[in-house]
Amino acid sequence: MADHRASLVVRSTGNVAIVYFTDSRLLEEMQIKWVGSDLYDLVDKQFKTRLIISFQNVQRFSTALLGKLIGLKKKTVLAQGNVKLCSIPPNIMEIFRVTGLDAAFDIYNDENAAIKSFGSTAGE
Repeated sequence: MADHRASLVVRSTGNVAIVYFTDSRLLEEMQIKWVGSDLYDLVDKQFKTRLIISFQNVQRFSTALLGKLIGLKKKTVLAQGNVKLCSIPPNIMEIFRVTGLDAAFDIYNDENAAIKSFGSTAGE
């Protein structure tokens, strides 16, 4: 991976941004760095503070991604927003459980439940 390419696809519904990873395997150091940069830019440059991160396409990832998610959560909370996770496959959910991060994030089975959790201002 020599060039930074889009690591995320973002779809908005109301004032909630739903983030999908473009790669099913997030393992390389530079790849994680770019994902983190793209996630942080959503808050810092695009002013999106209500985020849902969907793991629906993810098969494997480096635990370095967890650090990026924690940093993202801190950024959104400081901006009076939140990050919620959804559609996490069982093998990946186990990593969240083992690290205790299942308690740090609001996690939903699917995207619709995560959207509804933001309340009526999330839009349809």
